[in-house]
Amino acid sequence: MDEKELEQFRKILTDLMDELETQSGQTVSELMLEQDREIEALAESAIQMNWAVTLRLRSRESRLIRKIKSALERIEDGTYGICEVCGNHISIKRLLARPVTSKCIECKEREEKMEGILS
Repeated sequence: MDEKELEQFRKILTDLMDELETQSGQTVSELMLEQDREIEALAESAIQMNWAVTLRLRSRESRLIRKIKSALERIEDGTYGICEVCGNHISIKRLLARPVTSKCIECKEREEKMEGILS
């Protein structure tokens, strides 16, 4: 992978992380305002369910942010685009579809098969 391609993925990952972090910060403020407005209109259980769903989404976003940071670290240390399992190059097509991936498609499919067998 040449420097131009690495820079393209660095920008994709950085833009995605910036967007997620902005949304995450806005969520806390929105939840506080929403609670004040909804407390009288909604039953407490409905508010708690809304919070649970929102927090679950933010948890997913938080995991994605960690994956983005890890991908950016791999760009910096020169291992981005190399499968962490087998050491082969990850295809550009796969990286474009999932820029945070650290595994080639073959290793990821094997992992998912094993998870299916074990569950």
